[in-house]
Amino acid sequence: MEIAGALAGLLAGLAAAALMRVYRSPKTGKPVSRAGAPYAILWTVIVAARAAFSYGSVHWFSAPLVSWGIASHVTAAALTDALIFMAIAMVLVRTAGLRVRASRLTAPALAARHA
Repeated sequence: MEIAGALAGLLAGLAAAALMRVYRSPKTGKPVSRAGAPYAILWTVIVAARAAFSYGSVHWFSAPLVSWGIASHVTAAALTDALIFMAIAMVLVRTAGLRVRASRLTAPALAARHA
């Protein structure tokens, strides 16, 4: 479960990073990122799905989830860990992706402006 959660986070993090634009600030020459509505929608859907699963596991489908967990030898702690690994992996992969893209930007021309 933990590996599946980490893989889901990896994929979601890559999707989030792909939805962001990375460029150099015209004022400072430093790398900056910008995200729009598709990025916000992705995060909203993921957070809502996680919240719905957490709520549903207690109120809507607790019996089937417990039966599945027993049959599959999956504990509640493993499910919790998987959700945590997913969230952490998503943030780390998104951040690393932005860092890599920022490092690939062309060098700023600030020296020419100050000369």
